[in-house]
Amino acid sequence: MKVEMTEDRSSDAKISILVAIYNIEKYIAKCIESIINQSYKNIEIILIDDGSTDSSYKIVDEYAKKDERIIILHKNNGGVSSARNAGLDAACGNYIVFVDGDDWLSSDFAEYMLKVICDTKSDFAISTNNFTTRNSQQVYEDKIETWTPEKATAEFLYPRLSIGAWNKIYKRDFINKNNLRFRTELYMGEGLRFITDAAQRANHIGVGRRKVYYYRLNNAESATTKLDVRQGTGSRYAVEGIKRDLILNTPEVLNAVNWHIWKNNCFTLRLIIATHSHKKNIKVYTSLYRECIKNIRRDAFRIMMKSDLPFKSKIKIPLRYLAPSMIAIYENYRLAYKLKRDKTE
Repeated sequence: MKVEMTEDRSSDAKISILVAIYNIEKYIAKCIESIINQSYKNIEIILIDDGSTDSSYKIVDEYAKKDERIIILHKNNGGVSSARNAGLDAACGNYIVFVDGDDWLSSDFAEYMLKVICDTKSDFAISTNNFTTRNSQQVYEDKIETWTPEKATAEFLYPRLSIGAWNKIYKRDFINKNNLRFRTELYMGEGLRFITDAAQRANHIGVGRRKVYYYRLNNAESATTKLDVRQGTGSRYAVEGIKRDLILNTPEVLNAVNWHIWKNNCFTLRLIIATHSHKKNIKVYTSLYRECIKNIRRDAFRIMMKSDLPFKSKIKIPLRYLAPSMIAIYENYRLAYKLKRDKTE
């Protein structure tokens, strides 16, 4: 795909592509190959080995010998936020891109995302769609728009968009001017915190539709596939922090963050039931189980009335009010079935 730029038009604009890596020897080569083979060549590739104990660190070192654009950072294990922050500190490009090490990019990712951010003259840009290991179909028609900070923040919080830091491009000057970094104290939700912090501070957000990022759903070791109640409690801690520190206290954003907090109770309840934590005579989990059900029922109708949700989603809320545990059980079965159907890449 050939595109023309309206800002930073030439290959003088450098893109820093950051990949945090920890024990993903099975996937990292595909990720790196997809970055090396970008149609847009003026990139630096920063691979941050976060103390891997498998052969990941050897693989990245071998790639660094083959491509002079690759920079390797080896560090003690500190988590994905710490690794990404180290990459941000080392980056020299005009633009920043984050890629998860078990994902990969289409060959025109950098070229397309640069077009979106330049055409819209935005501080950062996103694509609303991505390939997954369940869906490899490209969108039929692309469309590039400019969103306000309020709209983008609300869309992330509902969420109607990918809530990780990936599949986005940011101006490095914008990140540094606003001292945007990943919160190392967060166990989950660090990506949502970063992108909502960015969205609220941006001049505006460029939005494209084309799929250029491949998101892996079938990594059994990924935090998105491993069941752990801490995913729910960690996410709740993150979104409560987002609400506490909101810059845009508008009804649109507040309704979105309140919906996210309510939905987190549904998510946490599902994890408790999936791991049978409430049946293990552990007081903290039995108490959390009851708290989630209480919160789901207490706030259900307020959320239904005030949230910007399609009718199909709103009519499901009373079902959660009536039978929160049964809905959680059904969702666990449905998600397990989907995971089994994921293609192996």
